[in-house]
Amino acid sequence: MRYVIGIDGGGTKTALKLADEEGNILLENEGGPCNINSMKEVYVKNMLKELIEDTLTKTCLKMEDIKALCIGTAGVDRPSDKKIIEKIIKNLGFNGKIIVTNDGEIALFGGTCEDEGIIVISGTGSICYGRNKKGEIKRAGGWGHIIGDEGSGYYIGINAINYIAKAYDGINEKTIMTDLILDYLKLQSPQDLIDYVYRSGAGKSEIAYLAILVDEAYKKGDFAAKKILLKAAFELFLCAKAVIYNLNLNDKNIKLAINGSVIVKNECVNREFKRLMNENLPFVEISNMKHDAAYGAVLMAIRQL
Repeated sequence: MRYVIGIDGGGTKTALKLADEEGNILLENEGGPCNINSMKEVYVKNMLKELIEDTLTKTCLKMEDIKALCIGTAGVDRPSDKKIIEKIIKNLGFNGKIIVTNDGEIALFGGTCEDEGIIVISGTGSICYGRNKKGEIKRAGGWGHIIGDEGSGYYIGINAINYIAKAYDGINEKTIMTDLILDYLKLQSPQDLIDYVYRSGAGKSEIAYLAILVDEAYKKGDFAAKKILLKAAFELFLCAKAVIYNLNLNDKNIKLAINGSVIVKNECVNREFKRLMNENLPFVEISNMKHDAAYGAVLMAIRQL
C-alpha cells in the first residue's frame, strides 16, 4: 500500500492528513503556523519536522512509505519560496514526490473536488482562486490587509472604525456600531480608537473580529453596518467575476466553493454575494466546501501517484 500526506499550512495552525492511495484518511494531525514570509525559516522547519515525525510514529510508518507529499501554504507564490519549502521537506529524509503550492489551490481541490472550479475565501483576509481544465490558474485578491483583502473580516472591521471616526467628526451620521465597538474594546471615546489602532498592538485578527459587531449592528437595523457588509459582498463578487472571466469560464456551468467565517456565516454578506452571482453569472453553482484544504492537498498528492 502506498501512502500520501496532505498539509494545509496556515497562518495560525497547520493541518496534516495522512491517507492511503485511495484517499482514505488514516490520521489527522496539527501543528503551529507555517508561513515563511512572516516567521523564521528555522521555526517552520522544526514545526514540520515534529509534525511529520509524530504522524509517522503514530501510524507506525516509515518515511519511505510516503510516496507523495503536497503542502499548500501562503507565501509560496514565487519559485524561490517554493524551493525553501522543498528543501525543508527533503532535509527530513523524504525522497518521494513533493508538491508545494499556494493554500488557495489546495482549498480549491478540497472545496470542489474538480479539476475546474472557483473558490472564494473570506475570513480574516480574502482571496479568490480558480482553475480551468487546461490547468491554467488565476487568483484575485489576497494582497494582504494593507494593500487589499477587500470583503474580508479585516476590511469590514477597519471600515467600521473609519465610519465611526467620521461620525464623531460630524461627516457621517450616527451609528449603533460606535457603542457596540467602543464597549467591546472598553474605550471611552471614538478618539481612543487612535491608541487602539496605532499603539495597542492590535493586529489584523483583532480588527477582523469586529466584523461580528458590525453584523450585530446590521441585525439591529443599522444602515451604516448594512452598507459596509453589502460593499464587502460586492468586492468578493468582483474578485470571483474577474477570475471567472480571466479563465474563460463565463460561458459554462462551473462549481464555486465558499469558505471562511465572513462569506459563510455572515448572513448579509452570504446572501448578497449569492444574489450578485445569480443575477450576473447564473450558471455558477455555489456551495460550501465539500472537504477542507488539507484533504485537497491529499487529492493533489494522490494525483502524483
